[in-house]
Amino acid sequence: MARSYAIFAFSLFTLTSLVAAPAATVNVDNDYRDAAALFQRRDIVSCLRTITLLEKNLEKKPDHLDSQALISFAYAHEAFILSQLGESGTEYISSADAFSKAVLAQQPKNPFARKAAMMLQLIAGNALEVRKTLEKEMTDKETDADLWYISAIVGEGDKTLKSLTTALNLNADHIWIYNDMAFRALKMNDLTTAEKWVRALETRRPGLADADLLKAAIAAQKRDKKAAQGFWVDFARKAPEFSLVAKLGGRSKK
Repeated sequence: MARSYAIFAFSLFTLTSLVAAPAATVNVDNDYRDAAALFQRRDIVSCLRTITLLEKNLEKKPDHLDSQALISFAYAHEAFILSQLGESGTEYISSADAFSKAVLAQQPKNPFARKAAMMLQLIAGNALEVRKTLEKEMTDKETDADLWYISAIVGEGDKTLKSLTTALNLNADHIWIYNDMAFRALKMNDLTTAEKWVRALETRRPGLADADLLKAAIAAQKRDKKAAQGFWVDFARKAPEFSLVAKLGGRSKK
């Protein structure tokens, strides 16, 4: 999916206007609004469906800047999740990078493209640079829950807890936060905390594929192969478009 857009996205970085269908025949603005509303759910399946909608939108009108901006963040979002699973997400990263650069060249303060660039920095291990940017640009009046959570990721000491609390106060249903906090606990082998975040996620949004993925990872860390396989199969059934499902099929992760 992302592969087909990597070369195309790069061309947009240097060529900002391509031949598109007449506006009268293609209502890309409405399609963009549908994709943006879907992305706000922030679970894995919704994000993947958002990407599909935006890719179709850009096939209709390649220079639609709003779609370029949102897809850059959606690609970066998926690449970030893959990085938590130990996967490279190279194709998503390349496309996110090209689209964000294309947008920022025209709109330096575009929020989606800026957040995409920050997430790519995090994936690359440049948390310090992201922290410097946020310390320079963010104020206590900021209302973007994404930025507050990114601030929590790169922050230190009490600032981390303050940023996390603010992010959840702004959007208590921000699924990415629950998802990412659980993965971070897993990396520290803190299964109790990971399970706490999974329970919180399920309380907010029951039945999400994200919870099945996390449960599979937790079971695998507990060396419960049967449980891990069962949760992975449930995840694969709900999120068949996820790139790791295509790679592993319905098998459990080893």
